Amino acid sequence: MNCKVLIALCCVAVYAAQANPAGAATATAADDEIKDFPAYMKRFDKLNVEQVLNNDRVLASHLKCFLNEGPCVQQSRDLKRVIPVIANNGCNGCTERQMTTIKKSLNFLRTKKPVEWARLVKIYDPSGTKLNKFLDA
Repeated sequence: MNCKVLIALCCVAVYAAQANPAGAATATAADDEIKDFPAYMKRFDKLNVEQVLNNDRVLASHLKCFLNEGPCVQQSRDLKRVIPVIANNGCNGCTERQMTTIKKSLNFLRTKKPVEWARLVKIYDPSGTKLNKFLDA
């Protein structure tokens, strides 16, 4: 293989890696689809939301993941997949406890972290109406 072609391919690979910061995976619609939403949501039943919301470091880590600005630990990645589903479907299939926990978390962000909330809404609810409607219901 010509050396110039090899160098060009390496440059393209480096550019592609840099265009996808912090290891954020570019997911397709099929990757983001949650086949059994109620079963998927059970993984959060033991999540201590108060502990996350009251720990600035942990909350900042989750927010960086949700805003595509940092790495995602497994829990953040799992939660991140839920946000667009909630924006589009209003958490159909959630238990009452899950619904309460989700609304509490999102309301916390909306009131205590308004800048981050606005950015989240812009990413996951470009119309700017669905998530707020879900919270106000």
